[in-house]
Amino acid sequence: MLQTISKIYVKEDQVDEFVEVFKGMIEPTKKEKGYIQYEMYQDEENPALLIVLEQWENKEDFDNHLKSEHFERIVPKMSKFMTKETELNLCYKIV
Repeated sequence: MLQTISKIYVKEDQVDEFVEVFKGMIEPTKKEKGYIQYEMYQDEENPALLIVLEQWENKEDFDNHLKSEHFERIVPKMSKFMTKETELNLCYKIV
């Protein structure tokens, strides 16, 4: 199983707009092969820091998600609300 952790830094006054655009990713992603989890969290101390946790059966399924129509269509819309590039960690469960 692959766990991804994405830290997304959004302009403080545009968090709500970012979240609305992100919501368009949820339902199509849930229909993808290998999908397990796709959730967004907001940092308690910094509300402009959003964290997306994803779980996929394997890296191939995650890579296919990155090439999906909805990902390629929606992610560019989200980038205009961001202050810097997303920090992405790919992690494999060991215990």
